[in-house]
Amino acid sequence: MGPVMKSPKVTVLMPVYNGEKYLRDAIESILKQDFIDFEFLIFNDGSTDDSEKIIRSYSDSRIRLINNEKNIGLVNTLNKGLESALGEYIVRMDCDDVSLKNRLTVQVEFMDKNTNIGASGSYYYRLLNGKKAIMDFPLNQDELKCFMLFICPIAHPTAIIRRCIVIKEKLRYRSEYIHAEDYDFWSQLSEFSQLANVSEVLLNYRIHENQITGNVLFETEKRKSLNDIRSRQLKRLNILPSLEELELHHLISDGSKPENDEMLVKSEVWLKRLMIENQKLKVLNNHYFEKIILERWLRMCFNYYGGRKGLHYFINSELYRLIKLPFKQKLEFFKNLYNSYKRKAIKN
Repeated sequence: MGPVMKSPKVTVLMPVYNGEKYLRDAIESILKQDFIDFEFLIFNDGSTDDSEKIIRSYSDSRIRLINNEKNIGLVNTLNKGLESALGEYIVRMDCDDVSLKNRLTVQVEFMDKNTNIGASGSYYYRLLNGKKAIMDFPLNQDELKCFMLFICPIAHPTAIIRRCIVIKEKLRYRSEYIHAEDYDFWSQLSEFSQLANVSEVLLNYRIHENQITGNVLFETEKRKSLNDIRSRQLKRLNILPSLEELELHHLISDGSKPENDEMLVKSEVWLKRLMIENQKLKVLNNHYFEKIILERWLRMCFNYYGGRKGLHYFINSELYRLIKLPFKQKLEFFKNLYNSYKRKAIKN
């Protein structure tokens, strides 16, 4: 009987479909990690370019290549990855991104120290047209639960997942939530475990012309998926939104500019309703929820009116006046809110 092989601490899971342009950068960023106890599980999802040739050019024994006989898509490939992974943790990686050298070390240490956390992510650099911007996310469970009402709480390419929870709860990515499958996955996982992010940049996320975002069909499918996920989140506040309310919630979540005065007014009414319902039910941490509600509202006011006028409209709005704090605390709250908004506005 041969020796028992020790399972790796980490499985780095990377699907590849016609990714030859940036693939070497992605692979080498993992192979050069300062944390070495991992398997690199690469799925070639029926690529028709030189992706497989590039993967096979590496002789590192940690690489485990699995070829799909034909292209089965990202969701099905990710699920095959969940089933094939051997590590205690599953780390997501995309074939057009670059992980910083200390990524695995930082994320494994965080998960080892926080055994209540089922999955976590990190900040990342967004690379677009030669410019680099830091993308940050809420850090703790209470804030993430509030954030999830509007936006995906963990950036998928930065994620690390505790595999035992995936196994125990039989978690899978679901094809009915295509193009928002990660948002749905975190929503599922949050029912069984806590989520978090670390406040450190650990990935370079590349925006490029080969991504499918911008495609009309993609946007239609994504909108439907987002509406379904956000509907589930709103039910936690005993709100069963109409289609019109969902569209309004989508507008607010995406930080889009209201089309007219009426839409701006309706946005405030909707956000006020969310705030009041949570104050009654106490489902979400009220401090973080008010902060996120007002961030969304500040963005709407600025996008519609512009700088000074938008600020004046926001400060004099009924929604802002609902925050019951002493003047000095409210002023500090506003400064933090405004600085947070400015950072997000620059990045977007």
